[in-house]
Amino acid sequence: MKDLMSKDEKKVKSALKRANDSGTIAWIEPLLEAFSLRKDDALKEEMRGLLSSVKLSAAEGVFLETLKNHERKDIHADVLGFMWSAGFVPSESVDVIVRCATSGDYRSAIEGLTLIEQCQLVEDEQTLLEAILTLRNALDCKEKSEVHALYKPMLEALIYLERNQ
Repeated sequence: MKDLMSKDEKKVKSALKRANDSGTIAWIEPLLEAFSLRKDDALKEEMRGLLSSVKLSAAEGVFLETLKNHERKDIHADVLGFMWSAGFVPSESVDVIVRCATSGDYRSAIEGLTLIEQCQLVEDEQTLLEAILTLRNALDCKEKSEVHALYKPMLEALIYLERNQ
């Protein structure tokens, strides 16, 4: 796993192959770390592909922990995309999704909207209300006006869920 961080591209390539072949949850966090530190290149794209195709249900928890970590903010949009690509629907973490979507850039907002639109039920009313409040506050923020068009359908989807619980 340490080879994911290597300067030697052959070692990184070999580590990526091992990660792909083993398919265990132990590789997810090191892959995220390597992904966040790597400059854009073919190996980073290969990491993106692996993280986007994860089919381990436990990976959702690792992705959510990454989204909760403010020090990893630089990859939040990517992680939101990985979650969607992997087919995760984090209904009970809509507050985390919304926080990342509204505190990030345009891409974060798009990825967040895509995930929120997949949610069909949020059992924890407090989580749902926190997400709604975060979106309402974001819509009041004039500095983020370029992404308000993405926040509005997110808010509408969450209000719909709240009314139909």
